[in-house]
Amino acid sequence: MRWLYADPQNAVEMAERAAKLMQIDSWWLTFQNKKNDISALFSSKAKWDLPGWMEEHLQSIDPSIMWEFGPAVKGDGHRLVITPEVRKDLRPLVRSILEKAPAIEGWEFYEYRLPEKLSQAVLAVEGRTGVNIKDFKFRASLDQLLRIDMQFTSPQVKNQDDQEAINAAFVTLESLLGEERLEKWIGAIEVVPPPKSSGLMSLFKKPSKELSDFYPMERLSETVNALVGSVQDQMPSQPYYEWVGKGESEDSAKWTMWELQPEQGDDYPEQLDLFVGKSINPALWTTAHNGLSFTSERFSRCGEVFVYLKIDGIDGLAEARFADKAEIEDALDALLTAAKLGCVIGGGTGLRYSYIDLALTDVQEAVSVIKQCLQEGKVPRRCWIQFFDSIYSKEWVGIYDDTPAPPMGEEEEE
Repeated sequence: MRWLYADPQNAVEMAERAAKLMQIDSWWLTFQNKKNDISALFSSKAKWDLPGWMEEHLQSIDPSIMWEFGPAVKGDGHRLVITPEVRKDLRPLVRSILEKAPAIEGWEFYEYRLPEKLSQAVLAVEGRTGVNIKDFKFRASLDQLLRIDMQFTSPQVKNQDDQEAINAAFVTLESLLGEERLEKWIGAIEVVPPPKSSGLMSLFKKPSKELSDFYPMERLSETVNALVGSVQDQMPSQPYYEWVGKGESEDSAKWTMWELQPEQGDDYPEQLDLFVGKSINPALWTTAHNGLSFTSERFSRCGEVFVYLKIDGIDGLAEARFADKAEIEDALDALLTAAKLGCVIGGGTGLRYSYIDLALTDVQEAVSVIKQCLQEGKVPRRCWIQFFDSIYSKEWVGIYDDTPAPPMGEEEEE
């Protein structure tokens, strides 16, 4: 179910949302009543089934919500992390749970697992995977989609398909970087065995270049943080509406075009019927259209959110006041830019739908402007604002009060 943009006029959605909110309130009330018992458990003064209790009370809100206790980081006490892990679409719900968290002395609450020191990470990885990473080394590199690819090597790595080592590498990254940085910035995670050496000649050989490219684990966090900083430093310092399409110089925005070959279907979730697309940002567009985890933060340092307008073209724009999609783009671009709310950054044409991609500085305000413009322009009833961000993959806004739900893909397991 959508959470942030549930329709107040939809009785079913409102009932589901109200039920969830009641469960959240019940969870926090139950937690407050149990907090002393939880503290006693951690200090070995009591013994009881904490996982079973969390399943009964927290995971009744949604069974995909995970949790983790640990020491507080801002003072004495405890922390509780509530996270949906791979179910990124549940992050809006988790944020609502945490927004309702009461202020409890000695307790801190977080939505992502926090980064740990190397000594703690070593223990955490061994505890969760059985692998000691003290002899692991790493290297990091930026890919074309502005993700950070990671490779690890160790005498323990048997081959590139060593699943035990791959699992240890993943947990290592989560422990050292924290769950948020891992989720938003890390791309491929690979392991490679060290180069083999044999005989006495190996004593006189210099270390191979491949092996010397790897660095000790003590440098992992600072290396990844530096790469993230380098990406952010190279982003425009202004929001997209201030520079897209401005001027004709060599430094002005360049558009990239794509041709695709979609499969025929009865209907199409996301932009799966797209056969022609364009974008001002190739890395953004490629990430959004290849089933990869998407976060707006990787493509803007101005807090923008990237969305798309999806217009059903099965009956064309016969009743609309717009002649074609280009006129809609021009109208929206002019309104959003003038209000400093965003601009058009791309779009495309599909077998059934037309698409307009937007960068928005204030989603709530922009949505109101977009809806008014399109309602007055009498676009088709089946017209939606949808989101590229993985955490908003289940969210959508209908242009009209009676706009039905858009076609949505089946739940994906990551």
